[in-house]
Parts: sequence; C-alpha cells; structure tokens
Amino acid sequence: MKKLVGLLFAFLAIFLALQTTTDVKADKFTVKNYDVTVDIKKDGNADLTQKIVYDFQGDYHGVYYNQDLKGIKGASDPVVTYNNGAGAKTLVNNDSNQNDTVKVTRTDNSMDMKVYHAVDSEMVTYTYKYQLYGVITNYLDTAELNWKIIGNGWDNDLNNIKLTLNFPEKNITQLQAWTHGPLAGHTEVDKKNGQVVMTLDELPANQSVESHVIFPTTVTADNKNVVNKKAKARILAAEKSKAEAANARRQREKNFYWIMMRLPE
Repeated sequence: MKKLVGLLFAFLAIFLALQTTTDVKADKFTVKNYDVTVDIKKDGNADLTQKIVYDFQGDYHGVYYNQDLKGIKGASDPVVTYNNGAGAKTLVNNDSNQNDTVKVTRTDNSMDMKVYHAVDSEMVTYTYKYQLYGVITNYLDTAELNWKIIGNGWDNDLNNIKLTLNFPEKNITQLQAWTHGPLAGHTEVDKKNGQVVMTLDELPANQSVESHVIFPTTVTADNKNVVNKKAKARILAAEKSKAEAANARRQREKNFYWIMMRLPE
C-alpha cells in the first residue's frame, strides 16, 4: 500500500509540474485584486463600479472583460479608466482598435468589452463604471436580486475578490443573502447598514459567482419590474435545498481528506 500511495503522489507531482510549466508559458498576467461595488437604486437599477488590478509580465496590448447580463435588462455604455500609478486616464469608446480605446459588443446575455492599452511588465488597475437595468424584481411578498456578479468567462484565476451590494435603505431587518460559487467564500449580511459583502480568496478560471438576495419591496418601491405573484416561499425552499447540497459536498471533501490521512503505510 505504501508503494502504491508513493507512486500515486509521484504521478501527481509530475502532472502538476507539467501543468505549471504550461501555465507559465500561456499566462502573461495575474489578476491580483477583483473589487466590485453595486449600488442598488430605489427604481431597481444599479450603479456598478468594478476595479481589477492586473500584474502584467512582458508586453501586453489589452484585456477583455465580459459582463454577464443574464437575468437582468441590460446595461449603459461603460466608462473605463486605467491607472498604472501615474494617475487615472479615461479610455475612448469606439471600434477603431487603437491604443487607449474600448470596443463594446453587446448580446442579449452579455456586454463584452475589449480594452486596448499597451503595457510592458507593470501593474495596472482598470476601473469599469456603468449602470445595470432591471437588476431587482419586485414580487407581491418580496423583492429579489438573482444575478451572476462574476460570469464564467475568465480564462485566468481571480484573486482577492470582494463583492459589495449597497441597498438604498438601512435597517433592513428582512435582508437575506446567499452566494453560489466556490465553497470557500464568505457572505456577510449587514442589516443595519443595508449591505451585503461577499469575499473570496481565489476564484478558479471559468467559474462564476452568483448573488441571490431577498428583501422587502419597500426598499425598491419605485421599481417598475413587478411580477404579481408571491415568490418568497419558493425562494427560501430552493435556497434550503442548495445549502443542504453544499453541506453534503463539504462533508464528502472532509471525509476524503481524513481517509487519505489515515491510509496505512
């Protein structure tokens, strides 16, 4: 058994070494920080500010950013700036593909941005600002936000992630929130200040983070996106089922760890 375990670990070490070598050749940047603030408005729309810090290794001519719009009603034109430590500069929105411009392509489910800005082995912060439409749905018995704040279109890992939702009222006693993504994330609901903060050390490439929040309809009283039926019981039941599945997955991972630790030599 000891020889078998040794062979397995040797194989794993070789595999990881090959993967690491491949990643070094393919990846020319690291996303050091990913910070999103969403300010919910009384009318159910939201102002989004997103700051992404890239650490570039070598020459790079631009970055992509795709905003997931599934479940909401679109977005305004973005204002994109970059800052390499010498002050912020706003990029021009057009289709010229020239340096210091942003090309925006829209579909029903996403707003895709191609940012043209040449860099050479430096740290750059890109800031995206725009308004999201129809983020909130008001039902008869609850208001709901259910949206992928981070879509699964990233080819690189994201690090040091912080997602903040600010609501237009404080002291929201019935504010409830769930986050769907990696199990290691943390969600803090601050009812007193009307805020939900989600943090995550790392998000692997091609994975998403979805935020699901419910609260009284009075918080978004001017919202025109109204569905004349009740939804709270259905939402709570669905989230209970998802929580049970997540807990079962955590237990399986814990059991696997202890089995590996207790293998005989």
